[in-house]
Amino acid sequence: MAKIGRNDPCPCGSGKKYKKCCIDKATPLISAINRDHHWFLEEIEEFTTGDIISQLRTFGVRFDEAQFQKDVRRFSSAEKLAENWEKEFTITASGLDVDFIWMACTVLWKRLAPDVISSEQLDDMMQQGYTLLQPEGPDKTTECCNLWLQVWDHLKPRFTEDMKSIEDAENVFNGMQCLSNWCQDLQMELLNAGASDPSFYQKRIDYCREFCSLFPESSELIIFNMKRAEAESYFFLGETEQGDQAFQAFIEEFPDNAWGFIGWGDMYSIFCPRHMEKNLKKAKEIYEMALAIDSEERKHVVGRLESLDEEQTDASS
Repeated sequence: MAKIGRNDPCPCGSGKKYKKCCIDKATPLISAINRDHHWFLEEIEEFTTGDIISQLRTFGVRFDEAQFQKDVRRFSSAEKLAENWEKEFTITASGLDVDFIWMACTVLWKRLAPDVISSEQLDDMMQQGYTLLQPEGPDKTTECCNLWLQVWDHLKPRFTEDMKSIEDAENVFNGMQCLSNWCQDLQMELLNAGASDPSFYQKRIDYCREFCSLFPESSELIIFNMKRAEAESYFFLGETEQGDQAFQAFIEEFPDNAWGFIGWGDMYSIFCPRHMEKNLKKAKEIYEMALAIDSEERKHVVGRLESLDEEQTDASS
């Protein structure tokens, strides 16, 4: 960044000379001439709020806290707000200093508007959840799910009526994760969390219903898996009758997908919840209904039936 002379126009855009405007406010953190590495968020977080704002002003951002409070409610992320600054102001940052603008915006967002959650903060929460799922150490699946359900609650107000599929909604979040993949991961981890805390099965039902209501035109596979997850969660809650009804409605909606029948039969056999007794006869009746479907999944149905026969033979011997 070129050095600003005392008699040069102030970079804040006021029209005054630098010596008559922001010279006393500007305390550059480091000059571009001496800088030999990129900025890191952790580095900027060590600076005071006043120092960050002063540095932004030396880079041409006419920072105003009152306007900033309005802007954080207009833009979903610090990155997008920083892009707006680039349109509004003449930014003088160059080279290694370019990243300072959006990083400073990220830090100031957390400090000055902690009640407004940015995409960057949501991304951090998502990544923290994946870290909690690492196999090393104690099981922290429930902690992850509680965190991710907070993310979901923060995301929902961003969804608009014209977003009919999760693919349509991808632009409301620009973090490291694909929103579609993360939503499916949440569904799966709610199942895992239910193993230690059954209340998560109900949360899984509520989440899957909400997802399908918000994004009915998502890919058929995603909707299929969400509705299957809802149906099987009733079984894990001990609500067998509701589970049967949910699977029946599910199969009516997807009559040509054998995995609907397989998932239902599994609830009475290989994935039978611990509080239920297996019902191999009912499982067989359900699996056999899938044989009428001409699909590649037929081999999986046959495999299930063969396993049932073996289990029944072992039980009788």
